[in-house]
Amino acid sequence: MGPGFGGIPDVVIDYVRDVFAGANEKVSRALTDHPSMHEPMLDGILIAELSASPPAFFAAEQIALNIETHWLGGRWMYRRWEIADIALIVMLRRRGHLEQRKVALLQTKRLYSKELPAEADEPEDYVIGIGRLADRTDPQRPFYQQRAFGFDQGSTYDATRAGHEQVNRIEAYFGERDIPVYYGLYNPLVLPFKGLYPAAPDTNSHLANEFGCRVLRSSDVHGPLARLSDGQAPSVANLTLAMPLDASDPGSTRGWRLERFVADEVLRCQEGKLFDDQADPNLRALFYARTAPITAAIVMTVDMDGDRRD
Repeated sequence: MGPGFGGIPDVVIDYVRDVFAGANEKVSRALTDHPSMHEPMLDGILIAELSASPPAFFAAEQIALNIETHWLGGRWMYRRWEIADIALIVMLRRRGHLEQRKVALLQTKRLYSKELPAEADEPEDYVIGIGRLADRTDPQRPFYQQRAFGFDQGSTYDATRAGHEQVNRIEAYFGERDIPVYYGLYNPLVLPFKGLYPAAPDTNSHLANEFGCRVLRSSDVHGPLARLSDGQAPSVANLTLAMPLDASDPGSTRGWRLERFVADEVLRCQEGKLFDDQADPNLRALFYARTAPITAAIVMTVDMDGDRRD
């Protein structure tokens, strides 16, 4: 493959792929070990892992890369469905001067185990605070008794439902703003997977990230949803495509791996929305005219030597 938009060379794209692969592994392992973890917590793990990546300098190419994150959180307080949870933004600069920006929006959803359903966060969890965790005096099921659970082709993304208002909001947003929305799907390391919860320490440490966080275009999610009954959640099988999205990954019938989506699709200018006009009204509306904030932003700034042209 050749360089990405603005002439980003392969060495930079390879580095970005590795950084996001590490974040993918981290969040996918968290869901595998903690199958009832809520989506906002998984978002936080992904953002925290990327936040720990320091700026990188590529001497031969005279290019610097900086990955920054902004975590707002608190989606519970806005009492409405947003069109995305994470904004992925690429800034291309030459000697500090902005030339181009690119945006892709991720609506994140997690795969649910039938045996260990995760209850959604409620406003009381935040209003009451730590008392919801530390003041549990009522009898509960003994935690030391392990419970079997699993993920398979029939497991569902329960926070996505056929006929839900959020689907209509995403469709309307793309039609109005022409900024693409993708689904970032949190999955376990492997599929199928069977385990016990709570697990003994290091039980799953031998597992490689074969499935993990995947990305699908909104059209590849909304199409199957339209064929389901209202209120029905899509399964892994429902969202499996007829052909792989990535020729190098047969498993991409379930979506691009997160790292390959960012590095090989967004940075190579296959996916996302490119903005050359710094005053573009759709971009300004995304940043400043939203009725409810996006949970988090991942901003990758690529700064090149002004004399370099690819």
